Amino acid sequence: MADMDALAEAGHADAAGWVLGILDPDDHQRFEAHLTACQTCQQAVAEFGSAATMLKAALPVMESLPKIEPPADLRARTVARVELAARKASWRRWSPRRTISAAAVAVAAAVAAIIVSLAGSAAPALAFSIPLHATSYGGGAAGSAVAHHTANGWSIQLNVSHLKPLPAGSFYECWYAGSGNRPGHHDLITAGTFTVGANGSATVQMWSAADPRSFPVMQITAEQPGDAGQHGQVILTGLAQT
Repeated sequence: MADMDALAEAGHADAAGWVLGILDPDDHQRFEAHLTACQTCQQAVAEFGSAATMLKAALPVMESLPKIEPPADLRARTVARVELAARKASWRRWSPRRTISAAAVAVAAAVAAIIVSLAGSAAPALAFSIPLHATSYGGGAAGSAVAHHTANGWSIQLNVSHLKPLPAGSFYECWYAGSGNRPGHHDLITAGTFTVGANGSATVQMWSAADPRSFPVMQITAEQPGDAGQHGQVILTGLAQT
């Protein structure tokens, strides 16, 4: 009888590992055989099966993080938390439900810690600052821009001041210029158009596919409606800096 009790208790102890999917194949098979005849474990597994769902819900969050190699001891630390929580539960008053509940909380804490750890170790987003200076056509104009790399391209915040208000229908255009850009041989990508108010100032949010590492020069020109090429004189220009 004592042997049977010991076998039953061993089966109960594996309940948390079975719910969380961390048993080795032999223990997994042994517990499934135990589960078919143990109403206590059947009820516990039914009530706390959401622990596995907890892990699945965390996967999209982890997959959205930059692809970083997980710590080598990741599995060992997670399993250790589960086992420690199970032992603490049994010290208070043994119960398979209490064991699984404590293990689920431990896994949730472990997953949260891993996500924070990976997010904290991710490389910072690439960004460039672009101080803009007036050319001989720019008068007292000034400006600056910051370009941040995102999953959808480059987010650019442009600030300009002391630009001349343009006639109706005209507009200012922001360009990225490559190293091969020169008169008659344009190497340009537009980052968007904008207008300014009566005070000549504007703050503009734009998007571009142009990488400042390949197109390091920003130019601001005044353009007329027509084709999409650059025709106006460069008023502001600047070089992207990390």
